[in-house]
Amino acid sequence: MIVEVVCYSIEDVIRASQGGAARVELCADPGAGGTTPNYGLIKQSTQFADLDTMVMIRPRGGDFLYNSAEIAQMEEDISLAARLGVRGVVFGALDDKASFDTSTMSRLVRLAKSLDLEVTCHRAFDLTPDPKKALETLIDLGVDRLLTSGQAPSAVEGLPLLRELVEQATGRISIMPGGGIRPANAKEFIGLGVTEIHTGSRIQVASRMKVASDVKMGSSDAQEYNIFVDVEAIKSIVTIVRGECQC
Repeated sequence: MIVEVVCYSIEDVIRASQGGAARVELCADPGAGGTTPNYGLIKQSTQFADLDTMVMIRPRGGDFLYNSAEIAQMEEDISLAARLGVRGVVFGALDDKASFDTSTMSRLVRLAKSLDLEVTCHRAFDLTPDPKKALETLIDLGVDRLLTSGQAPSAVEGLPLLRELVEQATGRISIMPGGGIRPANAKEFIGLGVTEIHTGSRIQVASRMKVASDVKMGSSDAQEYNIFVDVEAIKSIVTIVRGECQC
């Protein structure tokens, strides 16, 4: 079973590799739930021979209803990601009813496929009012993979819908559970019928920099701690899902 890890920095990518992950999803701005990362991070990540790199294509935080300028920006970012040698891209566009904007999605999927990129639809799916219909839309569009928590706050809570989605998909699209997957609950996804899971396991790491100043940039403890991928948690998840699943 493939373990994908969301990463916000090159240190995260290093740690994901150390933990035994097979793939990373690169993002910026964790507070917004992930936006498009910078050129340097994408380029560095693609140098890891043991990792596939997927890049978030999201021009801003907030909703997933995009205007023409934002869509053009997404196209530029997809093209740039392809030139940098990534495995695929991750995006989702909704309309004003929170259903998939099929025109925009089709436009972006066609571009990605023309550049030999895999396409993952992210958790914008979890906002759609009719998940069964939304899944068929993604399949018709040619999307390779759906990242979803089963329209619940966490993937464990969303297990009932995840099971239904896997059954409905019948191998036409990969269902990748994500949202709160940690070592303590990773076993819940064995036997679900999925071949990949997504985790954002992170840990607070004390800064090695000694600062005497009272000046703060960002959160109150921004200079005291860094938040990075939790290597031991990734190792545990990999051991659980690969060891017991024999995938």
